[in-house]
Amino acid sequence: MKRFLILLFSLCLYMFSAGENKCGSLEKCDYYAADVHNTNSLQRGLGIYMNYCSTCHTLELLRWNRLQRDLDIPETILLEDLIANPNVKTADYMTFGLPEVSAIGAPDLTLRTRVRGEDWIYTYLRTFYEDSEQLLGSNNLVYPGTSMPNVLIGLQGSQALDKDGKIKAKSEGSLSKEEFDDSMKDLVNFLAYASEPARITREKNGIFVILFFIIFTAVMWLLYREYAKEMK
Repeated sequence: MKRFLILLFSLCLYMFSAGENKCGSLEKCDYYAADVHNTNSLQRGLGIYMNYCSTCHTLELLRWNRLQRDLDIPETILLEDLIANPNVKTADYMTFGLPEVSAIGAPDLTLRTRVRGEDWIYTYLRTFYEDSEQLLGSNNLVYPGTSMPNVLIGLQGSQALDKDGKIKAKSEGSLSKEEFDDSMKDLVNFLAYASEPARITREKNGIFVILFFIIFTAVMWLLYREYAKEMK
């Protein structure tokens, strides 16, 4: 019993300490909940991923034909603009970029959103700042010491830390703050979809399952009431 209490206490300490450091030097991550049923947002997020992320990061658990079906992508666009490789079939996985076993070690992003959480990814993408002490000249509030370069600086503009350790804009990018935040929501939305493509079908079917149980319960209650009358 004593060992069990010690183990339980240690587990609680670990959970609380993990929660405190969940968002790096920030008190908490900015809230964002993905909407995988917004096809337009998923398509925009795919565009951002292909332009800014796919050079290094793979989606090795997602197939091209599944992506095409779920995001309503015409086959010509899929083959000519997205795959753009005659040796790659639509049934293949989205394996490109730099594998994790390489010297750079860019992680696969298929399950990254499920591991880190949508809030974490959304906040991470928006909190890069200039840091001359880092090898690539940038750092991140959510993941200090990150080895990822700030590839989105052209969209967001450069940021720096003030004397209080808070981020402030240093130069403008091609997008306003609101437009950049919306773009990151689209990207996180797409990554959330990539982590579980079946989520679209699961959530749609879940509504009908709940309605079925409500109707079934109502019918069974009416049937029980009729049987109860005859038993009296």
